[in-house]
Amino acid sequence: MDSDLLRSFVAFAECGSFNRAADRIGRTPSAFSMQMKRLEELVDNKLFERDGRNVLLTNEGITFVGYARRILSLQDEAMGKLRSQDASRPIRIGCPDDYAQKILPVVLRAISTAYPNAQFFVSVNPTILLRRMLDQGELDLSIVSRSEKGEEGYFLRHEPGVWATSPVHKQHMLDPMPLVLPAEDCKFHAWAIDAFSKSNRPFTLYATSRQAASLLHLVREGLGVAALAAASVTPEFQVLDARDGFPPLPAVGVALMLSEASHPLVDRQLATVIQDYLNQNLDDDLTKQAAS
Repeated sequence: MDSDLLRSFVAFAECGSFNRAADRIGRTPSAFSMQMKRLEELVDNKLFERDGRNVLLTNEGITFVGYARRILSLQDEAMGKLRSQDASRPIRIGCPDDYAQKILPVVLRAISTAYPNAQFFVSVNPTILLRRMLDQGELDLSIVSRSEKGEEGYFLRHEPGVWATSPVHKQHMLDPMPLVLPAEDCKFHAWAIDAFSKSNRPFTLYATSRQAASLLHLVREGLGVAALAAASVTPEFQVLDARDGFPPLPAVGVALMLSEASHPLVDRQLATVIQDYLNQNLDDDLTKQAAS
């Protein structure tokens, strides 16, 4: 089977969009659609379905993308043995601020285990910007947030949302209660506002920020209660739950995405190494704390 078809198909699985996948592989959307139609004809199965305006993988598509990745991984491994590219430059890796403290170091250790001499350049930015940097070839790989049931990229973990307050200042007991939230393009922002609007509990939106560290600094100083990913929260903060009158927050998916034209050491085989390493080595103390 034509590897270009498989790479285009996997690009869709990693981007979650025909348009973004077409842009990543350097084709027009119409040419990309024709490729996917041709692939469906070759495998004699429906690989895509529509859910409103969104295009999703069918069950057959989800099964097939696993095989496609394995085929391409073997091809990449074979080509990697033959090509003589310069692998000495730093691997450019992106990460949202939410995961920089807990998940990013484990990912870096996973890569260092596979390639002990690897060097890194880390870019900490919101997921929406990291996706754009990947598409433009400015990053080799990136940790990103996706919907909990999303299929794009290489799945790493489900990350629960939590409410965090200061155990010293106890600002969660104020009326109205001040909230410090991620920017509006973050899912936790909308979820937090929706949760308290439905509860009829008075609140004020004190501040928003794209940086989890900034939100936690405000929480530490007693200026508000934050809604963010559990991976951001250190033991110095108090995690609130239904016993404190705080509704549960949904989880987000955390995935690894690769650039199509990336560092010679970055391929699908490395993505699998990172997945396995995280499963074995990521400390879940904060997640357990959030769920308790």
